[in-house]
Amino acid sequence: MTTDALRVAAGQFVGSTSLEQNLAACLRLIDQAADQSVDLLVLPEFANHLSVYDSAEHCRQVAVPIGGPWLAAIAQRAREHSMHVAVTVTVPRPDSVTVTSLLFDDVGSILGEADKQTLMGNERAFLTPGDCGAPVVRTRFGAVGIFACMDGVTFETPRTFAVRGARLFLNGLNSFALDEAHLHIPVRAVENGVFVVAANKVGALLPAAQIEQFSAALGVPADALDGAGESQIIDPNGVVVARASRTTESLVVADIDLGDVKPIDKRLGYRRPDIYAPLASPATSTPRLVADEALAVACAHSVEQAQVVAQGLATLVVLPEMVPPPEHIGENVWVVATTMRGGAHIGQVVTRDGVVHEQMQLHQTDRLPQVTTFGDEVGTLTTPWGDMAVLIGDDHAYPEAARLAAIQGVHLIAVVWHPTEQWQVDLALAERAAENRLCVVACAPASVADGSVLFNPPRDSLWNSDRVAPFDGTINTPDRVSLAPAAQARVGAAHLVRSLRREISRDTDLVGGRSWQASKVLIEG
Repeated sequence: MTTDALRVAAGQFVGSTSLEQNLAACLRLIDQAADQSVDLLVLPEFANHLSVYDSAEHCRQVAVPIGGPWLAAIAQRAREHSMHVAVTVTVPRPDSVTVTSLLFDDVGSILGEADKQTLMGNERAFLTPGDCGAPVVRTRFGAVGIFACMDGVTFETPRTFAVRGARLFLNGLNSFALDEAHLHIPVRAVENGVFVVAANKVGALLPAAQIEQFSAALGVPADALDGAGESQIIDPNGVVVARASRTTESLVVADIDLGDVKPIDKRLGYRRPDIYAPLASPATSTPRLVADEALAVACAHSVEQAQVVAQGLATLVVLPEMVPPPEHIGENVWVVATTMRGGAHIGQVVTRDGVVHEQMQLHQTDRLPQVTTFGDEVGTLTTPWGDMAVLIGDDHAYPEAARLAAIQGVHLIAVVWHPTEQWQVDLALAERAAENRLCVVACAPASVADGSVLFNPPRDSLWNSDRVAPFDGTINTPDRVSLAPAAQARVGAAHLVRSLRREISRDTDLVGGRSWQASKVLIEG
């Protein structure tokens, strides 16, 4: 029997280079959680030491061994309060140092551990990533997935836990990026239909003597490199149940009912593991070089509108489901539409010469019960301005589908959709653009508020030397342009050249550096 009712908490604190001070902060938060009768507490990443080191020797010196006194103190306090505690620390291994998330049970035993798969920027200097996915952790409240920071910025690692039945994700962070709390954490909850407890840091994430050096190198204000806080608890609908402040040590607590999580076949029953095999391979194509020119794109919400726009006002025109393409299409104009053929729902790219590309719907959806035949791959189309893929039906809700396009090196995904849940509008497409660093142009019926939209990857990456805009605190949030219905179709500018910049930080490629080893779980039936 598993326990569904659970009081959970996320704790955030100011880290330092002192193992003793950091341990005291962790123990202090455990005690505060005990005062509120918490069953499970999540603490931040790099809980033992800041993530910057003088040398490989220093990195190993401040790592905390499993079974050593630092972690033993955490275990003892967990046991004293009969509390589960998740914490992420650096751990010395025989020939490396890893970033490892640990879950202690209420008697102080380690139930599970997970090495971080994707390291961020300077973490790569002295730390080693995990080379395989982690198992789900079996607890008295069911299956749990534990992971750290960057492993939640792309979908793979959390998804591997969800498909194995996890009802709860525990995420330790060490991040100054504001988009973690407002995009990446909520979307992992709702796209998998699980609860998420995420704990971040506040205060300086760098040693005081190195803050100005990092600030100058990045072109980022020093205070923008502080931990972003906002530790939070998210429900399976992506709703924030509790969220901490951005700046102060604090604890957020919530009572959750894991019985609200639907069984795996209800949450993820229409996945297609049989077509996801490329995700479990390191093979990745990078987008080809394209001109640094804006591509004019538009959503046309009627045949009449499409007829006008397709004469050359936009190069790429996307139509809602089942709206037929116009009879007359201008030269060098591509129109994306869908049609039914037998039991198949088919996306089509049409030019003045006729249909030049077709993409069958990949996943079954209750919204379109008449679709009974499905495609087996994501195809791509090469055009003079770039390479594109098309997603239709509810394929946008499956992060695997967009990833299959991204690893083929596309610059843009055209989405013909009819979102029926608010998270799809607020989170889904933004995350597809973000985690794959590509352009997304989507067209929904005129009745769907905010459903017609263009996303461009951010122009500035964390490390680029030619920044044109001040750092806004986010490192992976796409630029959003509304293409909402109007008397005349709205034309937006898609910046395809931005899809060439897939590195979120130095040597941290969101697509080429994805955790493909962990993705082997995703292709199992």
